[in-house]
Amino acid sequence: MSFLATDFDQVSYRGRHGSVDAFIARPAGAGPFPAVLLLHEGIGVTRHVLALASRFAREGYVALLPDLYTRDLERRRLAEDEVIRALPLVRAPDREQQLARLPWHEQESAKRVIRWFSGRDSSTYFDDAQAAIPYLKRHAQVLPHALASVGFSLGGGLSSQLAASGADLAAGVIFYGAGPELSQIANVRYPLQGHYAEHDTVTAHVEALDAALHAARKSFSYHIYPGTSHGFFNDSRPSYDPASAKLAFRRTLAFLGEHLSVTAKQTRRDVQSAVS
Repeated sequence: MSFLATDFDQVSYRGRHGSVDAFIARPAGAGPFPAVLLLHEGIGVTRHVLALASRFAREGYVALLPDLYTRDLERRRLAEDEVIRALPLVRAPDREQQLARLPWHEQESAKRVIRWFSGRDSSTYFDDAQAAIPYLKRHAQVLPHALASVGFSLGGGLSSQLAASGADLAAGVIFYGAGPELSQIANVRYPLQGHYAEHDTVTAHVEALDAALHAARKSFSYHIYPGTSHGFFNDSRPSYDPASAKLAFRRTLAFLGEHLSVTAKQTRRDVQSAVS
């Protein structure tokens, strides 16, 4: 697909379970730049999240997007559009009734997606995300002290897990993902920001998470977006809410700029001044 060829480099790095495929988007110039570890939602690497990596690069961040399904052959057999179309059925209480109303060929497609999603081996995801951190720190165009994780749904949960593991990052952003386990909050070393949908089961736990983090003197700020549902940031999903997505991205950039010690756009200006 030409989008990848013109805007991204495809790379790989070593993890505990073998090689991890990834995409990297970089700002113009030599750098070094702050960096974002971008962790995709359960749909996988899609046009939406590739475009998001490009948006971060335009803001002056190196953006590394690991494919957490690198070794998932079943996911590779599924088209992006059929995964997006069928994913809302995975946890739907009336799933069988909704399936029965679909045309036969769409029923079979949806069943394949449901079988894949329900049977995924998630045991490698955290390790693959964690292994991206030293890869980014060694990258010639990256400021090693100015790294943050930004994750969505599945990736939001991983962003939380990285914080709870004491990962060597400067900040973490969680979009509608499960927060750190309360028993591991003492391990959190850097500020966290959360973005949550009003109509989402994960949001019910945010107040308890906020109280526990603040009781442990950890930095956590969060936003709940009225009228939204899970996945509101993703413009390829039915739950997409353009106004909330725009606001959430603006808040994310402000948070990253505050906590990565040097703002991305200022870094880019400094580099351009040095060259000229």
